[in-house]
Amino acid sequence: MSDLYEAYNEIYPVYDRVTNAVTFGLANRWRRLALTYGLSMANGALSRVLDAGSGMGSMSRELLSMVDVRHIVLLDQSLNMLKRAIRGVNIDVVCGSFEKAPFRDLSFNMVLMGFSLHASTNVEEASCEVGRVLKPGGVLASVNIGKPDNPVLRALGWLYTAVAIPLITLFTGGPRYVKYFYGIHEIYVRLKVNRMFKDMVAKCLKIAAFKTKALGMVNILVAVKGNGPSPSDDEG
Repeated sequence: MSDLYEAYNEIYPVYDRVTNAVTFGLANRWRRLALTYGLSMANGALSRVLDAGSGMGSMSRELLSMVDVRHIVLLDQSLNMLKRAIRGVNIDVVCGSFEKAPFRDLSFNMVLMGFSLHASTNVEEASCEVGRVLKPGGVLASVNIGKPDNPVLRALGWLYTAVAIPLITLFTGGPRYVKYFYGIHEIYVRLKVNRMFKDMVAKCLKIAAFKTKALGMVNILVAVKGNGPSPSDDEG
């Protein structure tokens, strides 16, 4: 995983531009959709929110455009990302891993994960760590790289991450960054298919909504700590 963290330290100058290009401008729409589902599950005001694997705070920026939040903590292992993260009187930044979050149990009402949970060493253990820091009834709102259950679509995803994303990076970010964004393909290869990804999260959290986008190459997962509504699945 050290190569992955090195990549995030290097790609900050072009991260937003390349991400927007490889998602055909849909990344923020997917973030907002995850947040919309998450907010519908939240009980009361958001007094304390953790943006886990925050990068420069794209997920938190979207959240703040939707609701008032008393306190947000951005957690990321990349100092370069955090140095350029969004700022505010109600925003703190912490350098560290969401897989071993440096926070007490029951610390947050909501955890945001914008394109970060899929990068964890162990999705189930990372989900349990999210559950540890969430208060009872707290919500995880996440958008992730997905791996289609359908084998034909899965092969298409392999080609897109292995060939198309490096080419898009070359033209939108420059040759220096191609090797770092090729890491998306490496993540894709080791990912479990969407059904299994959801099941791993469900070991520690109650799935409230699970939607697939981009032919299954993206998934939006919302979960709650404790009892919650039955999951809603949708392929799209």
